[in-house]
Amino acid sequence: MPSYPTRRIALALMAFAPTMVAVAEESRGIFGLTVKVDSDGVFNPTLKSVLIQSVQSGMPAALAGIVAGDLILEVEGGKVAGAKASTMADRMNKKPGEQVTLKLRRANGEAYEVTLVAVPPRH
Repeated sequence: MPSYPTRRIALALMAFAPTMVAVAEESRGIFGLTVKVDSDGVFNPTLKSVLIQSVQSGMPAALAGIVAGDLILEVEGGKVAGAKASTMADRMNKKPGEQVTLKLRRANGEAYEVTLVAVPPRH
């Protein structure tokens, strides 16, 4: 099967990071981060890695100390590498007030864990 990197990454971003996509549904919460996804596959890609690309000031991710360049290793105890994007999207999809636990690794190799509480999207 031919590789379509741009399309593959766009689909993975839409599947994994609902905070990055304009959301009409008010019941979906956000954490204030955007990610860069490396994956294989098209319709339900398998994740290789998910890197924090940016963090919004004053949002749950920033308040927890997450910074650009951190790598997400686990979401709710499930390893990111090798997981289906839809599985990780389901784990990240939270309503305002609901929590998600992430295990991350900084660029210097230090691993850490945070629990974020979703907030309503800003308009």
